[in-house]
Amino acid sequence: MHMRKNKLTAILLCLSLAGIANAQEKSPQVIKSEPQLEDIYNVLEAMDTHIFRFDLKEFLNKTYSVNVYVDEYEKGKSPKQAHSIRLGNNIQSLNVVPEEHRQTFREIKHIPEGKNEWEEIKELAVYLRKSNDSTSVCTINVPGAMRGGVPLKLRPVEKYHSYVYYPRPFKFQTIKEGEEEHFKIPLILYGSAWLDEKYKIIRFCGEKEIDPEMKAEILKDIPHYYIIGIEFKSDKKE
Repeated sequence: MHMRKNKLTAILLCLSLAGIANAQEKSPQVIKSEPQLEDIYNVLEAMDTHIFRFDLKEFLNKTYSVNVYVDEYEKGKSPKQAHSIRLGNNIQSLNVVPEEHRQTFREIKHIPEGKNEWEEIKELAVYLRKSNDSTSVCTINVPGAMRGGVPLKLRPVEKYHSYVYYPRPFKFQTIKEGEEEHFKIPLILYGSAWLDEKYKIIRFCGEKEIDPEMKAEILKDIPHYYIIGIEFKSDKKE
């Protein structure tokens, strides 16, 4: 009887130890994973770098001369154009290329034999980044075609020496009938934060998207901002 009791005790002890070991094996632990795209965006924004990309393929139904414009707005002053960047035609032709270079262009742009045109501006990327405390750089990138940048002079927050700017995208709307030959589309607002006099804090809060009619409430508070947009003008030669 005593021996049987010892065996039972030993069995129970083994089961108890096994249970403890099993519990230890299943205890939660941290598992390392790869950074996600969201993490990259968050890091870039923490470094005052913002990325936007736009699909322009719907405008390839005809040949347009394309420009990027940067307009500057400041309280108490009239709006003015800060920069204009000519991108060229969205559809290009070999006919304007010197004959001795046409074959090279055909190979670079992958233009099939029998065709003389290629689609040059299908997408547009805009990068906004701080280059120093008082200046940001707006870089315009047309993939496979060109890249260029322009400086944006910043204004400090009232009573502070801080230059705090944030972007807001615009809502998009269809082109109005009768305006297909020449039109502008605002893409991004890049604006300064402001001092909340009541609570003595710096704010940049309001609509997450700006309406093309510029009626957003946030515009009443932003003391200084830029609007980056794209302009299409029909090529009359076609």
